[in-house]
Amino acid sequence: MKLSYRLVHESNHYLAECIESDVMGEGKSSKEAVAALRAALAERMFRPDAVAPPSQPSDTTIELVLVDGQRAV
Repeated sequence: MKLSYRLVHESNHYLAECIESDVMGEGKSSKEAVAALRAALAERMFRPDAVAPPSQPSDTTIELVLVDGQRAV
């Protein structure tokens, strides 16, 4: 799964905001913020809320791409 995000540097921390979903991650560094975003997305998208599991496992890899296209994380 490939999602894009925007990175914002505030006075003493970073925010990574997913463009396609209303999910954010925060950290002292950009790397921490992206990791927090990835964890929040995984929690939201892959939690076992369904009554029965899917018949085939889905790909749970989340690839995050910076909006300006400089790098994939």
